Amino acid sequence: MRIACVVNQFPPNITAGLGRYAELITPYLARGHELTVYTPNDGRLPVDEVVDGVRVHRPRGSLLGGRRLNRTRRSEFLLLALNVVVSNWRYFLRLRRRRERPDLVAVHDSTNFLSGLLCHYVLRLPVVFHVHTTEYGVAPQRSISDPLKVFAALERWLARVARRVVVATPEVRDQLVAAGWSRTPIDVVPLGGTYEAVLPALDREVLRAGAAALRGRLGLAEGDPVLLFVGRIERQKGVYQLLEAMRAAAGAVPGLRLVILGEGDVEGVERIVAATGLRGRVLVPGRFVGGRELLEYYELAAACVFPSLFEPFGLVATEAMAMGRATILGDGFSRVFLGPDPDRPAAYFVRASEPADIARGVIEVMSDAALRRGLAERGERFVREGLSWSRAAAGTAEAYRTAVKVGRELS
Repeated sequence: MRIACVVNQFPPNITAGLGRYAELITPYLARGHELTVYTPNDGRLPVDEVVDGVRVHRPRGSLLGGRRLNRTRRSEFLLLALNVVVSNWRYFLRLRRRRERPDLVAVHDSTNFLSGLLCHYVLRLPVVFHVHTTEYGVAPQRSISDPLKVFAALERWLARVARRVVVATPEVRDQLVAAGWSRTPIDVVPLGGTYEAVLPALDREVLRAGAAALRGRLGLAEGDPVLLFVGRIERQKGVYQLLEAMRAAAGAVPGLRLVILGEGDVEGVERIVAATGLRGRVLVPGRFVGGRELLEYYELAAACVFPSLFEPFGLVATEAMAMGRATILGDGFSRVFLGPDPDRPAAYFVRASEPADIARGVIEVMSDAALRRGLAERGERFVREGLSWSRAAAGTAEAYRTAVKVGRELS
């Protein structure tokens, strides 16, 4: 198949889980298929190149001028969305060329609605709609206000014209069905683990030395247990409930330090920390961290906490679990993260909307070394044995083949 993949993030432009997804799955999809990724240009990247066997097209004319914007701020989110729409128009102009015409267009998330609609109505191409998040549309937990429900309407429209909808968990499928998405078949294709290809070659001794140096740079005492949060700093991720929970957890776990990694409402978190007396107990570097530095943060942590109110999959959980860290998850995560045996779970679930329950979970996990070891072992095994990018790519390609076949039967 000739596949056109329209996605907002692709290396080196990675700021969230969607970028990691695109980076990890596309090399597998390119095996046996001609895959071209259409993605925005920040003004500094090549227009056309080949990366790991994947053709990448980034049209010129970015509205961002090389700036890195914070999408948790409404004005910056709208500028990002406008840049995506303009890029979508340029993808369409490229796809109109006969030599660029694919067998199928895979549209990732509703912000790329223009490509999906134009490819369907004008180019008459089969479209598959990947729903990575519903936080802008049907989900009750939203990252940005949308009183006119524009994003929900665009999601529904794109779903109606698509041949298939692809999601990562049964929970997202059930949410869409409950919202009335019954016209288009919905395929559940679980993802792989973020560090699947990294860990076999990782030198853990070198990593431990890096984590020790990181501890010194952060000003943490040798015996201080570290609880790590990684993600966008916003309401959907449960950050504010976590800060409230830390007031109780800090008093119950001697020396406990919470490190919050990510972009977003850093100023708001710092105000809460100052107002609640948590200064020194909560550290907020205030930036996106990736690569080896992120591995060092995971190595530093005694446990990780991601109390999301809603999470369409949550690659960040696979990172922590793959690194052998006990992982506390909000009930917005899929129950697939319980692992094959719910009686011996791979992760510790808490009620994300209740700070008291988050505090209870943090205190229990951080106070019980045997519990942490058990969670770490089961979590690492779940990611290693249960998740695979090769299987994710195979399931995705099968959904694409079905969409193309349906189109041929209709024509």
